[in-house]
Amino acid sequence: MTIRRALAASALAMSVATAGCGGGSGSGSGTGAPGTIELTATTPAATGDVDTVTWALPSGEPVSLDPARTGDYSANTVGTNLCESLLRLNPDWSTSPGLATAVTQKDATTVVITVRDGVTFWDGSALTADDVAYSLKRNLDPKLASYSAHVFANVTSIDSTGPLQVTVKFRTPDMQFVPDLAGVPGAIVQEKYATTAGQGFGTASGGLMCTGPFRLDGWQSGQKITLKRNDTYWDTAARARAATFQFVFLTDNSTLTSALLSGQVDGVYGAPAGGIAALQRSSAGKLYFGPSTETFSLGAVAADGPAADPRIRQALDLAIDKTSFVTSVLKGAGEPLKTFTPPLAWAGSPAKSVYDAGYAALPDTSKADLTKAKQLVTAAAPARKDLVVALPAGDQSLLQTATIAQAAAEQIGLAMTIKQLQPAEFSGLFYDPALRKGIDLIATTGYLEVPGALYYAPGFVLKGEPFNWTNYSNADVTRNIVAAVSATDPAASARAFVAAQAIFGPAKVQITLAESYNRLFLNKRITGAPASFSYISSAWAAQVGAA
Repeated sequence: MTIRRALAASALAMSVATAGCGGGSGSGSGTGAPGTIELTATTPAATGDVDTVTWALPSGEPVSLDPARTGDYSANTVGTNLCESLLRLNPDWSTSPGLATAVTQKDATTVVITVRDGVTFWDGSALTADDVAYSLKRNLDPKLASYSAHVFANVTSIDSTGPLQVTVKFRTPDMQFVPDLAGVPGAIVQEKYATTAGQGFGTASGGLMCTGPFRLDGWQSGQKITLKRNDTYWDTAARARAATFQFVFLTDNSTLTSALLSGQVDGVYGAPAGGIAALQRSSAGKLYFGPSTETFSLGAVAADGPAADPRIRQALDLAIDKTSFVTSVLKGAGEPLKTFTPPLAWAGSPAKSVYDAGYAALPDTSKADLTKAKQLVTAAAPARKDLVVALPAGDQSLLQTATIAQAAAEQIGLAMTIKQLQPAEFSGLFYDPALRKGIDLIATTGYLEVPGALYYAPGFVLKGEPFNWTNYSNADVTRNIVAAVSATDPAASARAFVAAQAIFGPAKVQITLAESYNRLFLNKRITGAPASFSYISSAWAAQVGAA
């Protein structure tokens, strides 16, 4: 059986350069006093239109807005307002119809997509089943090297089977495929424009042609990206409230915080953690905290050495006080996490109660237990007690994370050296074994951009998968993950996943420290943006309007 490569490369490897938005499954009004943290999935609805909104991209300028090359914070933040997906991701992490009125699991290996009638591209031409089939097939092209290729690993064919129908066939059932269509993997572009634009498609010079509530109006490299409202948008109820949306590139945390406080910038997702106190006190706008899927972790990347031993990973996990980590690194805007898949991933699932019970049953290691950690190190008796942890240079949150891990390791008889790498070199660690030589752990952030507990796990725990760097192998885990991916009944899939998680979770394949709440700042003149991490895969900017 072929198992899909379930972890989007972009969601992990490309998100490492920004520590920001983050997860939680709580809820709240978002109207607490300064200094308090309350969660809300939404913000008050806009009361009217606005002429222009200026929005910051703290991760910098996107490389491309082509959905096939979209998979990091900046590209998703902009691109999902231009190129819509077949399903919509809602603020509560559930899905609803988008460019598809229905996505039906006809049988175990067949999915039928019903394309919405009456939708037009920005140039006025009609959306057809051929456009949908073309957009999905692009992810199968090895020459394109789509960031979403892993989603289509089990797909054998994608065909237009009617004027408004597309049929997808699989070599083996794939429970995660349909939820993935709520994200970039399900984004639709116009075939004619994309084929004509060629390699330039999605770039500043090549442009785009999609159906979203905004159209790409201009892209001044190094300065800004400008979107204009699509006045012929098919969903009149979701028409954009802003006539113009300008995205500016502000990667310096101090500069960004000052721009928000002064009103030069109207809003941002991933507001700087170091600026939380100032933004909460500000009269210029409001800082919201929302549920998210972003996590902070230490990932073991060596197939030998101390970090390859689960006892050493468990010892490090027990040595780090996760509650203190949330306070010091996330400034209180997060919570300890038991495993690398956060509860928001399954919040919209019909089997939510099964997943919740499985998560609750996992060991709680939020408080440090140095005595037990030392016992595990003694039992492991590693041949060497020095470990190297790598992180991308310039990321202060991950440097803090590594420093905390270093101090914890020293307390239990281990030594840890911190190695800062340039972002491109660090990203290469995820795919090039030669670059991982001499490195035991990485400090990293990751996030899920679509619903589904199976988005992460297979890539980490199945033999031969790209992120199973320690060669982790457990027959019961493999059997249950395969069963979870192949099941067509959500409850059966959830039970199999929970059974596997009960084994791989305590093994600490990833030493997950915490989930980080989404941080959204809105100037007092605007409102309407979703506060949850759902923005990463939704046309969120259309909801932003007058407060």
